[in-house]
Amino acid sequence: MKSIFKYMAILAAGIGLAACSPEEFEGASGNVPQASDYADNFTVTVDQSTNNATFEFTSAPGVTPVWIIDGTTYSTEYSFTRFYRKAGTYSVECKVRNADGISDGSITKEFIIEKTQMNGFGGFDPESDFNLFKGVTFDEPSFYYAPGWAQVANPSYTYIDGTYSLTLPTATSERWQAQMLINTGVAITSGASYDFSVIMTSTTAHSGVKVKICQADDDNLILMDQDFSLEANEPKALWASGLEGVDLSNVKVVFDFGGNADNTDIIIESFVLKDHANDDGTVVPDEPEQPEPTWSDVDSPDNLWSTANYTTTFYYAPGWTQIADPTYSQDGTTHSLTFAEATAEKWQNQFTLTTDNVALSAGESYDFRVIVHTSVELPAMTYKICQADDDANALFELTTAVAANEDVAVKAINVPGVAITQGKLVFDFGGNAANTTVTLSDIILQVHKD
Repeated sequence: MKSIFKYMAILAAGIGLAACSPEEFEGASGNVPQASDYADNFTVTVDQSTNNATFEFTSAPGVTPVWIIDGTTYSTEYSFTRFYRKAGTYSVECKVRNADGISDGSITKEFIIEKTQMNGFGGFDPESDFNLFKGVTFDEPSFYYAPGWAQVANPSYTYIDGTYSLTLPTATSERWQAQMLINTGVAITSGASYDFSVIMTSTTAHSGVKVKICQADDDNLILMDQDFSLEANEPKALWASGLEGVDLSNVKVVFDFGGNADNTDIIIESFVLKDHANDDGTVVPDEPEQPEPTWSDVDSPDNLWSTANYTTTFYYAPGWTQIADPTYSQDGTTHSLTFAEATAEKWQNQFTLTTDNVALSAGESYDFRVIVHTSVELPAMTYKICQADDDANALFELTTAVAANEDVAVKAINVPGVAITQGKLVFDFGGNAANTTVTLSDIILQVHKD
């Protein structure tokens, strides 16, 4: 049910101008309109069930409306609607114009949003003193906006009180065609783990918004790289908890809206990055498990990996000093590796399978599975599929612990696709104990099957 509010027009003409003669404020023909004469023509209607405010101007002879929202956004439409997520009292400044100019003075309409619109988890507390972004004014963002890979003008945006509002007027079709990059100036370290959240609202549905946190001048130093789906006009917390820290001297937050629809408006707010050890009072929900897909047989043509042609390479560098490759053998769909020496850090023990015939599309979603068996627990095995000559162009990059002496199915399910012409599968066992033997069996990569 809509609640319609009638508001008192507030005259905004300056008191200090009262002593001036009328001639000083007239246009060329003395017919500049007075805003106060049209106070009743401006109305604001709030649908409290959706938090949509509708702004309307009743037509009057010879004049058109001028709406000034947030002091920065202008509209001359007779009727339009805006979404307000947060509860509060808002205002819009109203003027009129005619052939002689814009009205003297203005009127202000105030309207109330009764409840904050939020379904599900609301993210971590942006007002907590543990939030590393609290009180930080971010650098002006940069953009790469290239529908069809033809770069066009940057999206228009505003940044007010830590909230970005931007408009993507033209649709894009592939990952990385609509990037927004924000350097925060915040530093983090590899000695901690971190929690991140941001609230995003889109006027159109989007199946795969990417959020990536990395070093400002090195896209391959990554804290987080995840995809999220958005429903139209439904605020959603995009979040992760317990992210393994990396040394970043200048945290960069990257959003990619590649695949957006025409005329998409996006609000990004409530940025939080905090040390996982610091409790801000937020109760983190249990993450629902992805429904298990219908897996193809290992030797089925539906398994893209069943016909993969690949070469294997190693980077085995305890203490970052590369040594001889691990002992390796292959028997059918099973790869066996033995690591004689321990490693201490991520990326010190990489096993890579680079194909010449596995290609992926941005128009599909994908499932991945491999059976891992290890003689000694792996505290943090990373697995990743990316473009062979571009590690940053990744379908996914995930890290998991693997228990010893068990067959563990390691998966990535219903992952939004990216355009990859030559796929590369990377495993990293950095942090392994000495004399660890690992087998990787029955790799499946398929277009997602419910």
